[in-house]
Formats: sequence, structure tokens, C-alpha cells
Amino acid sequence: MFNFKHTRPNFPLGVRSGRKMIKVRLRRTTQMQPWISIQGDGVRVHYINILQIFKHMRFSILFCSFLFLSVGLFAGTPNDSIPEKKADTTKPWTYKGQYAIMLNQISFRNWASGGESSLSGRASVDYHLKYKKDKFSFDHTAHLAYGMVGYLHKRIQKTDDKIDLLFALSNQFSKKWYFTSIISFKTQFSKGYKNPDFSHEISDFMAPGYLTVSIGFRFKDNKNFELFMSPFAGRITFVLNQYLANQGAYGVKKAVYDSLGNVLIPGENIAGQLGINILSSYQTKLMKNILFKTRINLYNNYLEEEPSKRWQIDMDWNNELSFKINKYFSTVLLVQLKYDPNTLFPVYKDNTIVSQKSRLQWKQSLGVSFLYSIK
Repeated sequence: MFNFKHTRPNFPLGVRSGRKMIKVRLRRTTQMQPWISIQGDGVRVHYINILQIFKHMRFSILFCSFLFLSVGLFAGTPNDSIPEKKADTTKPWTYKGQYAIMLNQISFRNWASGGESSLSGRASVDYHLKYKKDKFSFDHTAHLAYGMVGYLHKRIQKTDDKIDLLFALSNQFSKKWYFTSIISFKTQFSKGYKNPDFSHEISDFMAPGYLTVSIGFRFKDNKNFELFMSPFAGRITFVLNQYLANQGAYGVKKAVYDSLGNVLIPGENIAGQLGINILSSYQTKLMKNILFKTRINLYNNYLEEEPSKRWQIDMDWNNELSFKINKYFSTVLLVQLKYDPNTLFPVYKDNTIVSQKSRLQWKQSLGVSFLYSIK
């Protein structure tokens, strides 16, 4: 004769360690599932709470399901550009940067030939952030610079001011060719003045500012040479300084004045263009300790209204020649050439302005720089 006892154990299944038992499932009538265990001292009926078991196990079920799906997705992702024999161990993100500080100083005291003591400095940041996965790549480059010169007990002037940012998305379709879209942005940090007494503004932050959106093809022969060509590139010129906008600076429509010189219609702050855009960069070691870098940007506006300016090309050409002294110090020669048909300079005759015309702009600096590089 068996002794029947009904129990509801605290543990989920009512299994006691160290005892052999036989379980027989009974008909379920409620959420409490009955089980019979036949033991040496009798038969006991236990009730199992199914909801309680599910609550204990649901995290494990979800985790196992997520792990299974993740493995399946990664295993099913096509990767035709990577050989099956070798695993890709390269990191998708890379960063290269160069930080430089250039100083120049000259001093005079009781100098019969004359002269003016001065101290000048220039700080620059150049970096390249890149992401590459299979045939897709993202590039972001920046060229930032700011320089000033101070004359003893007198004035301070700006000597360099540059913000040049570029963002590119590329998809490789052959060994050396990429389908690429580029967004570039150029402006300066602070105001620029024509006269030393800061009486005549000629530039400001976003005056001008250039935003260019290009879609085209990029050719990359090796790590030292790149060429990008876009037959259709939109460019927006910003002149957010109203004083300069009223003058029609940098190609925007100038203000309308009355006979007394009052502004009737303010100058426009934005001018749009559509044209061809070409970007190219190259660097090479001329000698063991001599490195040459060059970058050029060419742009021609299809929508130019004046026939005389229709085939004039905007040019921005930067050249850098560095002579390495040691790990941290170099002598650096910088040369920049610019030409913009919409940037006009006065033409004088007998100390009187008779007309305005665009001219080739030239900037050069030479000095000893402290360089810190990240590769």
C-alpha cells in the first residue's frame, strides 16, 4: 500500500537530490501542473507553476535566440572582396595627424638702417580620418591654421587664417577607380583687415564661406597621389557679414543705395554656382629628410553671367616643403597661390581708384616648426 501525500515544494520541480524517483505526468487542470514521484516511503504529488518556470528561463531563451540569429546573420553576410584563405585583420578606422607650431622673431636696437622688432607665430592642425570596409570607404580631412604677427608696443595683425574641411564617401568599382561624393567647406576663423588700424574689413568668419557638393570619380594610384573629377558640382558662397555683402564682395549681389548713400535693398548673403570641380593631392620624398606636399583645387562655374569670366577658373593651390631636422623639429616652407574671379582688387591711377580687377594671390612663409605626428 502506497502512502499518498500532496506537497507544494518551494523548488520549481520538486526534485530532491540523492533520491531516485519515477515521474508520471497527470492531466493538467490549472496553471499548477501536477507531477507524481514514487519514492521508497510513498508516492508524492507535486505541483509545478509553469509561469514561474517561464519567468526564470525567459532571459536564457531570449539570449540564446539572439546569439543564434547573430551568428546566422554574420555567417550569411557576403564578402566577395576578401579572400577566403586569409582573414581580414586590418582595422576599419585609421587616423593620421600632424600638429605644428611655427615661430619667427626679429629684434632691433640702435640699428642705424632702421627696422621694426616683431614676433610672429603660426599654429596648424592637419589630420586624416578614414574608415574602410570591403569596397566602401569614408574619408574626412581637415587643414586648420591660424597665424599672427605682433610689433613691439604697436599693433597685432593676422598672417594666416584657414578652415578647410572635406568629407568623402567612396565605393570602389575597379583596382584604382572609385565612385565618390564629396562635401567640402572653406572659411576663416576671424575678421581680416586691409589697414593696420583695423578700419577696413575685408573678410570674416563665413565671409566668405564656400560649401561645395560634388559627385564624380576618384583615381588613386598609390598612397601618394589622388585625383578627383566631378563634372557637376554645386557651390554656395556665403557672405554673412552684411558690410561686405552690401559691397557685393566675393560674388554676391551688392546692395542698392539711394542718392544720399542710404541702403534701399541690402546686399544678398548667398550666391549659387554649378560647375566642374577637380581636386588633386600628391606627396613625395625628394631626399631622405626632405618631404614635398601639394594640393590643388580647380573650379569653373557653368552659370557665370559675365562672358569675360565664364572660362576663368577658381584656383587654390597649397605647397609645403619640409626639411626635417630631427623627430620634432623641421624647417617648413609654405607657398599658397589663389585666384578667384569674384575677388576684386582696386586699380589705381594717380592715387585714385579707377577700376577693379581680379588678380593672382600669393602667400609665402618660412620658419622653424615644432611638429608632432600621429600615424
